[in-house]
Amino acid sequence: MDFSAVPDETPVLVGVGQCVDRVGAPAYQGWSAVEMAVEASRAAMADSGAADRIGAEIDWIATTRTFDDSARHLKLPFGRSNNFPRSICRRLGIRPATATWEDAGGNTPQSLLAEACERVASGEFRAALLTGAEAIATARHLVKTGGQADWSEELDEAVEDRQGQQIQGILSIHSYRHGLLAAPPLYGLCENARRGRAGADRAAWRAEMATWFAPFSACAAANPYAFAENPAYTPAEIAQVTAENRLIADPYPRLVVAQDRVNQGAAVLVTRVDVARRLGVAAEQCVFLHGYAAAKEKVVEHRADPSAYPAAVAATRLALERAGIGLDDLAAFDFYSCFPIAVSSVAEGLGLAADDPRGLTATGGLPYFGGPGNNYSMHAIASVVGRLRADPGSAGFVGANGGFLSKYAVGILSTRPAPFRAWDSAALQAEIDAVESPPFTETPSGRATIETYTLMYGRDGSPEQAVILGRLADDVRFLATAKEDESATLAQMAKEEPLGAAVVVETGEDGNRFRLA
Repeated sequence: MDFSAVPDETPVLVGVGQCVDRVGAPAYQGWSAVEMAVEASRAAMADSGAADRIGAEIDWIATTRTFDDSARHLKLPFGRSNNFPRSICRRLGIRPATATWEDAGGNTPQSLLAEACERVASGEFRAALLTGAEAIATARHLVKTGGQADWSEELDEAVEDRQGQQIQGILSIHSYRHGLLAAPPLYGLCENARRGRAGADRAAWRAEMATWFAPFSACAAANPYAFAENPAYTPAEIAQVTAENRLIADPYPRLVVAQDRVNQGAAVLVTRVDVARRLGVAAEQCVFLHGYAAAKEKVVEHRADPSAYPAAVAATRLALERAGIGLDDLAAFDFYSCFPIAVSSVAEGLGLAADDPRGLTATGGLPYFGGPGNNYSMHAIASVVGRLRADPGSAGFVGANGGFLSKYAVGILSTRPAPFRAWDSAALQAEIDAVESPPFTETPSGRATIETYTLMYGRDGSPEQAVILGRLADDVRFLATAKEDESATLAQMAKEEPLGAAVVVETGEDGNRFRLA
């Protein structure tokens, strides 16, 4: 690439870094999340080829949010920094004028990359460091072994704390009251709706999900940054329910569920072409953001079709259109993969098959590579960048999902330079918001049918709770739950097909309860 032909203000990715700290491995360090992010950031600075000079150029640091600091029920017992970005800066020896602490959401790494490119291109910043990490595996290891750690840190330095800005609107209080807080049951509702639309029974759908995810496990098995040295699983191994591959929430056995007990960090460096040129960054290191878009769905119970993810498909098509790059021209993909539907609903909406020879992941996916909280797609960006550098002139896709098929941010990257343009997704969001929701009631009563459902299982393999999205006789939708005191309903749902089954629902002080009619 000839730098002289690229406008000075063009934003460019010049460095990416990843790290892993495997509990029990010979090189295990027991790093905190801050220290993991520092290691990944140092790797990104070294990757730029200007490690001794680029730190002075960084005038914005933006970090994803750890699970520990995302919600009260996720807090770990070893303390935390009150200023995650500035704690990283102190250890790196950099003093950016602006520090941003992003809100929770798996979409945020790609959203931050788009924001960094916009702000660098506008001249607001010379260089931006995007980073994040999780140390959940070490925290769980310490709890299990009785170990001690003190990760608390108090800093009195300026930070833009965005907590609460991204998470709004992805989960309703009503759904929370009915047991829909964790990801498996929420995704399970959507996945079973997808199974019902396909007309597949449970065994056939487990085989279908395994078809999508077996290639992911093979990719992870070859990835040195994977959270553990896991094998490449066969479709049969992924689909077969066993004591080791127990059901978590119908239809998901453990091997298709994101693994969050990991120690992983990743970072990305963005700067201007003129800065890269001045620092002597090699042309083959440079990757450009050609197009991007983002969109948000309604909460699950108000979606027209809970089996689909139209916001993600539309955002991807728009990003490709903006980049002027066709789907067939992409050499690398990374679809966010916390659960199979996060991949299949988007890929099939675009016309991609599970066995696409290019592969649908550059990391190996969240169940096999690892799911480091909100920072997974930072690893995806770093991995796609690595593949593009190895294939000069190529283009790649990163699809980052947040919430419960709630928010999708797309980036189209290439080693080919291109003029940068700041894009707005407001018009696309207006189209999605305009889609009419089915009628819904929070106080249902009477006979109804199950539109979709999930069963949550205990460690002993028995169902402990069911949640349904149902339809009353007048087609009004509702949420309801059956708990352990409805053992006959739970047992019957575990053995027989719940989709379309008749139920009786009533509203009480603890929410809506149902039983099979």
